[in-house]
Amino acid sequence: MSGSRRIVPVEGVGTGASGRACLYVLPCAYEDHAKLGIAIDPLTRMQAFSPRYYAFFDLERGWLAEAGSMREARAWETRLKRELRAHAAPPPLTVPSRAAGRTEWFRGAESALQGARAVLEADGFTVHPLREWVALRLHAQREHLEAGEHAAVARFGPVDGWPPARAGTPWDTLRDALDAYGALGLSLEGAVSPALQAWHARNSLSPG
Repeated sequence: MSGSRRIVPVEGVGTGASGRACLYVLPCAYEDHAKLGIAIDPLTRMQAFSPRYYAFFDLERGWLAEAGSMREARAWETRLKRELRAHAAPPPLTVPSRAAGRTEWFRGAESALQGARAVLEADGFTVHPLREWVALRLHAQREHLEAGEHAAVARFGPVDGWPPARAGTPWDTLRDALDAYGALGLSLEGAVSPALQAWHARNSLSPG
């Protein structure tokens, strides 16, 4: 994403909750697909697949497990891919090619993936429900939203003069970033100005 589209920071404050490598499982919300992978920062990875990752993926069913090292996470991933070979599938058509996520997609593997989660938990590894983990990350980012808004005002002028969010513009990036907070049940009150809250209310794609 080019710098011209970065209005409010949405990629996190550093890496994951512990800074460790994670194995992630991202089930799609409306398709029988799930993405398996490893990342230091799973939130940034989800955002690469969709700017509205909180709607594209089913955060209630997703999870991630903290590994002690990238090597350990990769070993988990390799073992799971081998076990799920019969479920291998092409990615959903809506996944952008720039996300470099054309592999490790699986269909009909929900039971096996949840079984893998249970094994990791039984072995004493830290496994995070995805929705809870994302909510904690976004909550940590709230304190940076005000600075992001000030930078945007310095560049684009007062919020009251901002145009509607349209696809392919900085404004739809901003809308999608702010919609994440509502999707995770987090308030923007006190994090951004009343003017930006009003702009967001007019442009939000989230229900309510």
